[in-house]
Amino acid sequence: MTKFSREGVFPGSSRPHLNEAQVIAYLDGELPRPEREAARDHLEVCWTCRGLLTEIENSIDAFLEVRTSLLPEESAFSETRVEQFRQRLARHAGSFEAAPVPLTDRLSSLWIRATHAVAYLLQPRQAAIAGFLVVTMLVIMFTDALNTRVSADTVLARVGEYEAAHLPATGQVSRTAMRVERIERKGHTTGSVEELGTLTVLRDSIRPEMYVQAQTPSGKTGHLVIGDDGRMNEELLGVLLTPEDAAFEQYILNEHWMPVLSADEFRHLGAAQGSVLSARKAADEMDVSYHFSGNPSGIAEALLQVNAADYAPTSISFLTAGQETQREYRFTRTAFSVEPRTPEIAALFAPAAAVPETTTAEARKLPAFSKPVPLSYAESHATPEEVAIASALHKSDACLGEEIYVFPMSDGTLLVQGLVDDAARREAIVRTLRSVAHNVRIEIYLPREIKNGSDLYNPPEQFTEIAPVGLGGEQGATLADLSSGQSPLYERLNRHFSQPGISREDADKQVDVFSSEMVTIARQTFLHAWALKRLDGEFSASRTANLSAVELQEIDQMRQDHRRWIATLARRESEMLSPIAGPADAASSASHTGIPDSDTMLALARTQNELVRALFADSRQAAQADANLSRLLAVVRRMGS
Repeated sequence: MTKFSREGVFPGSSRPHLNEAQVIAYLDGELPRPEREAARDHLEVCWTCRGLLTEIENSIDAFLEVRTSLLPEESAFSETRVEQFRQRLARHAGSFEAAPVPLTDRLSSLWIRATHAVAYLLQPRQAAIAGFLVVTMLVIMFTDALNTRVSADTVLARVGEYEAAHLPATGQVSRTAMRVERIERKGHTTGSVEELGTLTVLRDSIRPEMYVQAQTPSGKTGHLVIGDDGRMNEELLGVLLTPEDAAFEQYILNEHWMPVLSADEFRHLGAAQGSVLSARKAADEMDVSYHFSGNPSGIAEALLQVNAADYAPTSISFLTAGQETQREYRFTRTAFSVEPRTPEIAALFAPAAAVPETTTAEARKLPAFSKPVPLSYAESHATPEEVAIASALHKSDACLGEEIYVFPMSDGTLLVQGLVDDAARREAIVRTLRSVAHNVRIEIYLPREIKNGSDLYNPPEQFTEIAPVGLGGEQGATLADLSSGQSPLYERLNRHFSQPGISREDADKQVDVFSSEMVTIARQTFLHAWALKRLDGEFSASRTANLSAVELQEIDQMRQDHRRWIATLARRESEMLSPIAGPADAASSASHTGIPDSDTMLALARTQNELVRALFADSRQAAQADANLSRLLAVVRRMGS
């Protein structure tokens, strides 16, 4: 910092005024006492230097306010502070015009400000905050976060990518089923929904034609082969629509819209004059819409609804704008499949003119859906999506005894089907699956919803073991019942917990708690061993040959989780049993070495579960209590090794 000199300070000297460096040193208290007193005396009589002092103080205030605005707890970019800063800039400009500062002083001032700015930016916390704000502004400037039009175009581009990935391969056709509804948005019957019928669309992998079949709830049908002209006709629309829908029918015909939920067909609707594209994102879906002004057909909006997870189009709506009535015509996709191009299906794509006169409507009847059936694990290969679903079920503990399976289907899709005890559990599992299962059908039932069991498929691989939980049965009744005082270990446990000062009633309570915990641990151990065995069947070496290293690692992680739980539970069980066992049993250790495979682990868990039932829930085996206890200790030590 430049030192203040007594020479040249007072009138008559070569430098009658203080420069900015000297004023800053005075404000910071860095001047020696004599120089500080001389500066104070000079400031009291010199209006120019006093104005400079005020200017610097205002600059410091502005700096502190800008610094405060960068801190996270304050509101950034406050309009009030911006206005105050502008006012101070204006005052600074006026001050400089009234009292010009010498060039040397201005250069010195710029140097001091630059050094202060560099020192400020080098402070880690402030630099991090400033960097965060810069990155945030760049993201906003160069992405579509605040640009609705760009967002809508991006969504349509992603929809196009989804369609390209789901086009039928050579020798296949895609089949899409849609439900057509008329919804009264305004009028005497506001809120009413009327199903007009269904549309089934077949798209070929070889021919450009498209086959469309319409059917009303009453059974009336019609069909059409859409060729190069790419338009519906009055006959087919007449199957679904009534005379009161004439305006909407004319709009469809004029726009040459094909009944396909695609990005290209939707963009085609927006080619009209006066259309405005916008987008809106909700929790699990996105809406892209064209708003029309003055459309002669009375259509005010075309709305495409998209699944937010995978950008699959789910429905398209046309909304009318009327003074008295407003309607919505909604086309909702209800099914999509890719199936073989059979000769019967191939014949449907022939234009009507090429069909002989004797061809009847029955001959051109749309073949029924080829219903997909579940495949066994031996007939299928595991997919990355199947691994993701299994991992989600694993993380929600839905693999521990609950009858929930992932079925590979004959059409290449996946089905998650199962049975749970209550609605809350079902909702929790479905919520977990929706985060990873995009194109997967989920069917999870409650017991009251299953009438004869025909709604459930058999597991992809049958297990000889049955998990001891769920909907009753002998295994599900594994509970500690010591109320009669006749269980094999009752007397031994009572002696163990009977200590001086503890009443018989308190000792009995501790016996009950101990026994219940033992039964719970045994059940949980069996469940983890059962889930470990299921993983071997679901993700065998032959089924995982095409998976990546990342997916194989995820499968191995699930296996390790189950083994870790088995070892932890077994060690806890051993610690609980050792104090009540005989000295020889407590001192013995397992002689087995190596990690048991899943078959051995399941056999050990089954033996452990049976022994726990014999010791804590079956009073008929009291004579074998010592032998069973010794066996149980040996088993749990083997499992916990």
